[in-house]
Amino acid sequence: KCRPPNNRVPTQAEMDACRPYLLEQIRLVDPWIILLTGATSVRSLLGDKRGITKIRGEWIQWQGRWCMPIFHPAYLLRNPDRTPGSPKWLMWQDIQAVKQKYLELAGATPPQQDF
Repeated sequence: KCRPPNNRVPTQAEMDACRPYLLEQIRLVDPWIILLTGATSVRSLLGDKRGITKIRGEWIQWQGRWCMPIFHPAYLLRNPDRTPGSPKWLMWQDIQAVKQKYLELAGATPPQQDF
């Protein structure tokens, strides 16, 4: 929700201080799917210290919810290439997986699309 001075990565103590507020928001919204944008989000919510490139696109269940680690938007802005295998291309694959999971959870079937 907020960044420490000079846009540095938050300390564990800073993440711990904000966690109750975040958990209450999750409880109130009660989402089926949570997108974890970047390694800091993954580490803060799940405690997983693996790098985002290792776990992005991997479904993780947490407290009855489906979590998808994805690249942070700032990383995508610094990497504008869209060729297969690039961060933006991988992000598009992740978003398609999120759409499929949502439709699966909602009991719907995806519409046919011609691209």
